[in-house]
Amino acid sequence: MSCPQPRPTEFRLPLRAESFSVEEHRNVHCRFYGGCIDVAVREDWDSFTCAKCPLFQQDGAPGADQYAFNQPADSGRP
Repeated sequence: MSCPQPRPTEFRLPLRAESFSVEEHRNVHCRFYGGCIDVAVREDWDSFTCAKCPLFQQDGAPGADQYAFNQPADSGRP
């Protein structure tokens, strides 16, 4: 069984790009996002989209629970 690979595709920005949100067509929390940026730079794309990528919905924004950890109670000693 093969693992899905990231597949960014070129994206042409709409004329009114200032009213367009990156989060609508990219998953900036994807673990492969940096690699997709590298592909876009190498291919000299103005922008890219994750919409056709099989991993688009896989990684979500981190929540507080991902940063929380159990810590022993402070005994008052330095």
